[in-house]
Amino acid sequence: MKIALRGEGPTDIGALDNGVFTKGPMVILIEKLSCYQSLLNNLGFSEELNINDFIEWEYIDKYQISQSQNSRKKAVLRGKKRQSDALDNTSVLKSFYKNSESFGYLANLAQADLAIFFVDTDKDSFEQRYSQVKAGLSKHGLDKRGIAMIPVRISESWLMCCLSEYHNCSVHECATTDQESPKYPKNVCEASGFTRHEIAQKCDSNKINMPSFNKFRDDFQVAINDYMGYKVCE
Repeated sequence: MKIALRGEGPTDIGALDNGVFTKGPMVILIEKLSCYQSLLNNLGFSEELNINDFIEWEYIDKYQISQSQNSRKKAVLRGKKRQSDALDNTSVLKSFYKNSESFGYLANLAQADLAIFFVDTDKDSFEQRYSQVKAGLSKHGLDKRGIAMIPVRISESWLMCCLSEYHNCSVHECATTDQESPKYPKNVCEASGFTRHEIAQKCDSNKINMPSFNKFRDDFQVAINDYMGYKVCE
């Protein structure tokens, strides 16, 4: 099974180093989900086997996406006009629609079975970015198997839930956007004494209860069940 990924860099989804993909904290959280473990079991994986023979992560970086946008600019612009007529919402077509549309195109070229598009909300609304990403992925037939992974406000907000031992985690989605504040999620994680990878490795992502993470987890389950053709994940 091949899963295409798009992220911001090594502190969230991961990065390529000489063609080798190094998993970021968000991929570590994915691999800890019960749904992911159920997928492995249903694919026939066991500890004595090589997991790379069962799951292949296909990292598509922002440069590839940008190149795809440039080379397909005229076609994308024509597609945007048709899409705007169908959606009747031109705001959806801005910003991350372009990125997710090109990512979906490249994911299909790579013959990926699932495509996960990661982006933080930052100061934007979750609903807006989710709509943008899903519209772009859907253009290439990735309605169910195209997954929006969108933390509110940033990926470290989800890691803060792990640090707080899963208590009242929804408050972290209201974290300050003031990067100088000690309560800013990146600063909280750095002050913990652990790297982001270490926090993710110690975390049980099945216990994270935050609206944005719950939406990702639900969409991930739908995608896995659709790929397998039967209910693997509850």
